[in-house]
Amino acid sequence: MSEEHENHLPGVKLGKQGLEAFKQLPRDKVQLATKFGIVSATPSGMQIKCTPEYVRKCCEASLKRLDVDYIDLYYQHRVDKSAPIEHTMGELKKLVAEGKIKYIGLSEASPDIIRRVHAVHPITAVQMEWSLWTRDIEEEIVPLCRELGIGIVAYCNLGRGFFAGRAVLPANGYLGQQR
Repeated sequence: MSEEHENHLPGVKLGKQGLEAFKQLPRDKVQLATKFGIVSATPSGMQIKCTPEYVRKCCEASLKRLDVDYIDLYYQHRVDKSAPIEHTMGELKKLVAEGKIKYIGLSEASPDIIRRVHAVHPITAVQMEWSLWTRDIEEEIVPLCRELGIGIVAYCNLGRGFFAGRAVLPANGYLGQQR
């Protein structure tokens, strides 16, 4: 979900009741992860923005929206090809030093990007699509993450709903997930 939509729908994944329940728990007993970087998403594509200024703006907005002092795991949602990844990572490194985030994660990053980012500051997690159908990360990503001590967070591990009996094959042939 884009930051634009998140600003209008606080606690989208948690819901209002979930956000209130979250606030009742001891903060040190909860691991909070969120993402930044998608400005908009339409059927024709995504607009990605990961400039240092935007990274900071999104982090500050998430802290305020979630009413917390820090984010445990802050993911870059997608790689922004128009912003040098080292600049984005430099800003994330500053946010770690300031105590606003504890750990850094990447989503959908290539082995080259993972190495470049990890050279600036260690990353904790890489989120990738990984299922019985999408096993291509096993060739390069999994060994690289083992080498660097990075955890892997799989998404669509049920084959975009196919293995759960909820797959939908639209006219364009893309296998999506019905929710």
